[in-house]
Amino acid sequence: MKLRDRYPQLQAPAVVKAIVLRAVYASMALENQAVPLARLEALYAQTAPAPSPQP
Repeated sequence: MKLRDRYPQLQAPAVVKAIVLRAVYASMALENQAVPLARLEALYAQTAPAPSPQP
């Protein structure tokens, strides 16, 4: 069984983004290297896949 089958909320990009941002923010804070959430959101936006050109 795949994660997406077991947890249908993972198909929503906003939910995945929230999970990733929270995990990165928390792990950085544990290392005493806090990063503002706005910076993490900007970095996350840079990792989005480029839209494929329409034929």
